Amino acid sequence: IIVCLSIIIIAFWSFLELAKYNLKIQEHNKIKIEAINLASEAIEATRNIRNENWNNLASLSMETKYYPVISENKWILTLSDPGLINEIYNRWIILETVYRDSNDNISSSGIEDPKTKKITAFVEWAYRGKTRQINISTYLTNWNDE
Repeated sequence: IIVCLSIIIIAFWSFLELAKYNLKIQEHNKIKIEAINLASEAIEATRNIRNENWNNLASLSMETKYYPVISENKWILTLSDPGLINEIYNRWIILETVYRDSNDNISSSGIEDPKTKKITAFVEWAYRGKTRQINISTYLTNWNDE
């Protein structure tokens, strides 16, 4: 009976530990998915700003943190940190100059392409005492040739 009871207790304890681990994974995945969605939203916000007028992007400083926020029912990029999103996430974008090689391919050096910008959206949050971060990058062009 003691052996049987010990096996049942160990099995029950193992099940509880597995359930606890599963809940931690689910919580982390939920937070990470929300962070990915916020980064995607930042890219889309920047795309909307570009669509309104290419100069809205072209006139910004490169390698500088900009925070996408809604002002007067439209997206803008500001240097002022608006604070945490949902009391968890900090989000910003960075624009980079794009260069082209002699074959007109994007490269790390070459001739600057004033009609293309690399946009990287960052989302950062703290989880279990550690800072986590994801980023998504894309290229935006002056397709309208303004």
